[in-house]
Amino acid sequence: MIVLPNNSCRVLCFISIVLPVAECTANAESAATVQQITHGPKNHFFGYVGHGGTIPWNASGQYIVGLRAEFHDRMPKPDDAARIVLIDTHNKFRVEAVDRTLAWNLQQGTMLFWIPGAAESRFLFNDKDPETGVVFSVLYDIKERRRVREFRFGNESIANGGVSPTRDEFAGINYGKITRSREVISYPGAFDHTADGSPANSDSDGLFRIDIKTGKRQLLVAYAQLSDLILDTEKNRARLGDPDKYPIYVHHTMWSRDGQWIFFLVRGKQNKRPDQACVIRRDGTGLRKVPYAGHPEWSANNELILGSSKPEHAGAYNLWDVSAGKWSGTIGDRGVFPDTLDDNALSPDAKWYVGSHKRGDNCFYTFYRFADGHSFESPPIPTKAGGGTVRIDPAPRWNRTSDTILVPGLADDGTRQLFLVRH
Repeated sequence: MIVLPNNSCRVLCFISIVLPVAECTANAESAATVQQITHGPKNHFFGYVGHGGTIPWNASGQYIVGLRAEFHDRMPKPDDAARIVLIDTHNKFRVEAVDRTLAWNLQQGTMLFWIPGAAESRFLFNDKDPETGVVFSVLYDIKERRRVREFRFGNESIANGGVSPTRDEFAGINYGKITRSREVISYPGAFDHTADGSPANSDSDGLFRIDIKTGKRQLLVAYAQLSDLILDTEKNRARLGDPDKYPIYVHHTMWSRDGQWIFFLVRGKQNKRPDQACVIRRDGTGLRKVPYAGHPEWSANNELILGSSKPEHAGAYNLWDVSAGKWSGTIGDRGVFPDTLDDNALSPDAKWYVGSHKRGDNCFYTFYRFADGHSFESPPIPTKAGGGTVRIDPAPRWNRTSDTILVPGLADDGTRQLFLVRH
């Protein structure tokens, strides 16, 4: 654990060609330090939350994969490309652009994931065909510095929604349907082969499991089945009308740590959406509704870690046992975590939990140690206040040694950059 004795320190590090000085800050009351690792004039970010073991570092920890964009104050247009970059932690955080993508947004990025079976050198990201608008996934190899495979399924915009932490497989979802339904997580210009609306929720589209080695896919649950499970209730009929005419979509797919379960959200058009959480086993069995609150995470024991706004639970996370279908405990205690509904993540070694909360234009991260219940707050990281399509979500992502998180923030020049918070 690194503890710096004063309120502010400057560490001389040659981290980029553009700006040779990195800034490291610490609070006298905090056991965490903050370091900015990327700099303008371009914007750098990762995108997705570190739920379910989403780790931006490769296996050795040398490279952090991320995105570089020209702007962060608007949604991308269909022909706006972002660069895929590697940040070399062994070479003063040098940033190298290695590829580009047309399938990205400011909240979820392009769904960057290192592959379990080749986490030192291969990662997935999503891209979009500039001619057809069809979205697909790309397997990239950093040793060969090239795309080694693309996962295309005809005119269907089925692409990566999350990679299993234990097997070389990913959850495939329809980004065309998502783009038609909700702007903040859309890929502008994405083609939706189901847009003709007949039927609104078919039995051939839904949540897929895709084998990275073979490229084969399996439909785990169809939209028609999800519609029957979720929409066909008196309450939803009153809100949405005929469920056969109301398109729903799946997103926020998140694998359990043993790779046996997939959590996902089912939503619809903007503020009229249902907001139902579900889980399903990787073989397509065990579909069920589960409680949903804030941004959930998986424990090491196939429990969902859920936030709560109830006064009796405020400051602690609740555990929901997926197999047993019941509440099974809590993480923390009253007042430990200021906001359990915002982004959070369990460390890979399962010894630490980190939650996030905003106060004004700053974001703070609360670290909680399971061994003794000790907790402390990070120094502030400047960010945007409020929500919207260009918001900066706290999105903590752990490294593989469980002592550092990668987070987004605003630099002094107003650009969006990446920061390390070490405990």
